[in-house]
Amino acid sequence: MHSCPTLIDARGLNCPEPLVMARRSLRGAAPGTLIEILATDPLAALDIEALCVRGACIYRGCSEADGVLHIRIEAP
Repeated sequence: MHSCPTLIDARGLNCPEPLVMARRSLRGAAPGTLIEILATDPLAALDIEALCVRGACIYRGCSEADGVLHIRIEAP
């Protein structure tokens, strides 16, 4: 597992853009690569969690600070 996550800054973008950016980052990512998505659209967390449920990645949680979602996923 990588210690430093790949960071995707999707703040200010509306869905589906954060999801598209997450998918793009997963393509070619080594297994175990951690990806953190910063988003302000509340639907981003739901969309990305659904992506994980479909098996594209592993959901590692979501937290919120100052109106910004920190969504963490891992490449399978």
